[in-house]
Amino acid sequence: MGIFSDDIKPRVTKEEFREIRSTLSSYDFTTKELNRIEEIFRGDMYEDRESDNGIDENELKRGIAWMKEHESEHMISQSKIDLLEEKMMAKIKKA
Repeated sequence: MGIFSDDIKPRVTKEEFREIRSTLSSYDFTTKELNRIEEIFRGDMYEDRESDNGIDENELKRGIAWMKEHESEHMISQSKIDLLEEKMMAKIKKA
């Protein structure tokens, strides 16, 4: 996206993240795990510029890669990380 471009990348918005969070809780994600996921993506979700708020595909991929490499820091299983990626990517691809 160029500096003068009006193109907005598809992204998971704050509202969509709340929906995903609710969905993940039905897949046995604990509140602690969901809070940790939100912490991991917080910088992307709440960027300074309103047009940048939300998690785009590249930000999601970076966050998921970090989570897979640092499981001992957040204690979320690989299978749950894969499910998180699937649900969030589905929202991005829908946009």
